[in-house]
Amino acid sequence: MKHLGKNLGRTLAVALLVGAGSVISAVSALPDYLQAAETASAADKRQEHIQEVTGSDPVTVRQHEVVLKDHQGRELYTGKYLELAAKNGAGHDVRRALARWNDAERTRWAGDEKMLSDAVHFTEENGLPMYAPYYMGHVIADWGRVDAEVLSFCTRTESYTGGAHPNHAYQSWTLDLRTGEPIALRDIVASRRDFLTAVAAAFRAQYPGREDETFRRTIDAQLESIYPYLDWDKSTVWTMLPEGGIRVYFSAYELAPYAAGDFILTLTPEANPGLFKVR
Repeated sequence: MKHLGKNLGRTLAVALLVGAGSVISAVSALPDYLQAAETASAADKRQEHIQEVTGSDPVTVRQHEVVLKDHQGRELYTGKYLELAAKNGAGHDVRRALARWNDAERTRWAGDEKMLSDAVHFTEENGLPMYAPYYMGHVIADWGRVDAEVLSFCTRTESYTGGAHPNHAYQSWTLDLRTGEPIALRDIVASRRDFLTAVAAAFRAQYPGREDETFRRTIDAQLESIYPYLDWDKSTVWTMLPEGGIRVYFSAYELAPYAAGDFILTLTPEANPGLFKVR
């Protein structure tokens, strides 16, 4: 599993919801374990709605949408975080894995909301203009392989607490549903060297003429700079594809400046013989 803090430091584009359904619960008060708005005025009002959005078997996705308004009804910050629920018939290992994921997501959101609250408090205390509500949002960006054995998906986080532009990051999870345990990238690719060679080739094929935009001016040198030998796969954001192979996600600032945008690469077994281990 990738840690969001590491990816936020490296990256950054906006995710779209996979779809929207009906609202399934109403406004809730701030939970006891979330004291993120403690620095706001007592008159400020925090609301939280839960909306079911398009999921993928065997998972239902619920989007928590949070807003904090001041006594005049002006939005101070907004946010989104995710909850994954196992559908009927899911096994114990699946439910255990999703419960773990939800615990981590709630913990992450608590930290994010504290950051939003602190940013609002700092802005108000120092008399700074607030041109738009601050925000932090986690949404599903992409589904990978989803079947009885594997659940693989990618989220994107967007945030804004002032400054020239928003920040963004990808994060991904690939779970073995038979055991409830995560699948590591090194479990499915032959080696670091094979992986970097395949990524470089995919970049040249899928983004022709753009290699000079990378910070190091060559994709090989750029990849070497961001993938240390020790635990090289821990910071890679990737999903497993239904038809075999993987998709690798690079947000702005990882390979090139912000203006270059994201780079999303598909690595298939056909184009990369010998890259993938037999599972």
